[in-house]
Amino acid sequence: MAGANIYALSLIPPVLVSLLLAFQGLKTRYAERGRLFALLMFLIAAWSFFYGLELSATQESAMIFWLKLEYLFIPFVPIVMLLVVQQYAGLDTSLSRKQLFYLLPIPILTMVFNLTNEFHGFYYKNISLNTEGAIPLLNLEVGRWYYVHVIYSYLLIIAAAIILIKKLLYQRSLFRNQLIFMLIALLIPAISLSLYVFDLFPVENIDPTPFAFTFTGLAMSVSILHYRMLDLMPIAHEHVFRSMADGLVVLDLQNRIVEVNPESARIFKWNKMPYGEHAEAVWKAYPDLIKLLNRHNSNNLEMEVSAQDNFRYYLISNSLIKDYKEREVGLLLIIHDITIRYQMQEAIRQNEEKLRILNAEKDKLFSVIAHDLRGPLGSFTGLTEIILQQPGDIPADEMRHLMDGMNKSARALQGLLENLLIWSRRQRDDVQISLASLCPDVFIKDVLHLFQEAIESKMLNITTTLKQVKVLADEQMLLFVLRNLISNAIKFTAKGGSIRIETARHDDAFASVVVSDTGIGMNQELISKLFNIEAKVGRAGTDGEVSSGLGLILCKEFIERLNGKLIIESEPDKGSVFTMLLPLAND
Repeated sequence: MAGANIYALSLIPPVLVSLLLAFQGLKTRYAERGRLFALLMFLIAAWSFFYGLELSATQESAMIFWLKLEYLFIPFVPIVMLLVVQQYAGLDTSLSRKQLFYLLPIPILTMVFNLTNEFHGFYYKNISLNTEGAIPLLNLEVGRWYYVHVIYSYLLIIAAAIILIKKLLYQRSLFRNQLIFMLIALLIPAISLSLYVFDLFPVENIDPTPFAFTFTGLAMSVSILHYRMLDLMPIAHEHVFRSMADGLVVLDLQNRIVEVNPESARIFKWNKMPYGEHAEAVWKAYPDLIKLLNRHNSNNLEMEVSAQDNFRYYLISNSLIKDYKEREVGLLLIIHDITIRYQMQEAIRQNEEKLRILNAEKDKLFSVIAHDLRGPLGSFTGLTEIILQQPGDIPADEMRHLMDGMNKSARALQGLLENLLIWSRRQRDDVQISLASLCPDVFIKDVLHLFQEAIESKMLNITTTLKQVKVLADEQMLLFVLRNLISNAIKFTAKGGSIRIETARHDDAFASVVVSDTGIGMNQELISKLFNIEAKVGRAGTDGEVSSGLGLILCKEFIERLNGKLIIESEPDKGSVFTMLLPLAND
């Protein structure tokens, strides 16, 4: 009796530990995952408690009664243990419910067969009282269903162990110790059950499994109380960690990479997770990122990372990881994609630049209207006033002179207004391009005929070398450019000067149109400002002709829109050479 009481009393610790863990799991902060764990601990506590009563009994009938009560709980321990591990592993709860539907029949039948064993002997063929030892114990001769129950229990325990082992091998996080103690808690009763089933336990007819739950409870206690298993289950944490849209990288205290989510691997093009590698080696191409590993530096970092055919932009921030005792245990890097924000900022910057240019062009327009148009218009008005103020008939020579001045003012107004109108169309993107195969020499002849009067009045020597080449261009744009280039050459060449116009095949891809003169020329500073809308480059011609500078700006833009190029060479008092390169037509 004393011996029996010693065995029975030794089961008090596992019962108490299991009950304490069960009540711990029922705390509100643990929610559903705590309730399932509490159920497992209650099952273990009940098993151990009734087995203790069986060992403390001296009558066979009482022992059998307590044995039957044990089997109200024993068959369900393996299945609940598997569910706890699945939940701990963050597996889908709907999957657990489906599994529960298929797994429950065997434990229910085990319970029923044990309760009704005296009618069929499926579970135990024979039950007798053995009084030969120091204490009376039941001698159990197992039946066929007993083996079904044992195999079933082993399969569930093995399944749970496989889940933990796989996660243990894969898991590289700061919560690895939780996994180890969880696995220990699972393996201890599995080993003790094996000792009992295969008659390897030194005390015959004693099941060591309930006693082993003392050590299982201790392992569970360490996992729950020290490593906060129920506060943050590592594999459930991993499920959330891996599904984050931001890149996440966890470093230990030695700056070794211990956890990486798939988004980080995609960002840095890691085909293999760099677990255990030092961050300095992995990110040696990103020195600014390495500086962020300093735990005392909480600054954010904007970084550019090359993608397949473009660049992505990321905002990277660091955050200390602390345990429940506020001890630093690692560093978390959060990598947030800000490419869209960066592109929006860049678009805003470009729009601001466009707005600045538009304002400059607006100012240029007002300058032209205020100055360049006022000059010829004032001259035209002044000449008409002279005519009106004459008391009698005006001599023919004087009238011709006045009319010549009026004609020049009108032509100047016409040219300026034409450029302004084209400029305004360009601002509205209303300049359409219709490419065709064209011969520049035909247009050059037409333009020279247009300016014949100006050429004669300045007594300019015009030389042309026009080879028949065909270019791919828009007719109106080509005519506009030729008209402006030749007009400028006439405007800035003094009386008696020379202008040379040439067309030729430049190379296999381009034809060239060259307009050179012996005019006043330009220095390099003025050339550099020619196409800057904000610069003041307009200057009078050699005969007082008006110039706004808009013409050349439009020429350059039109030539570039035709996939060509404008080249300018000039020296003060030595003339200028304007070379226009246009793509050759295929025909």
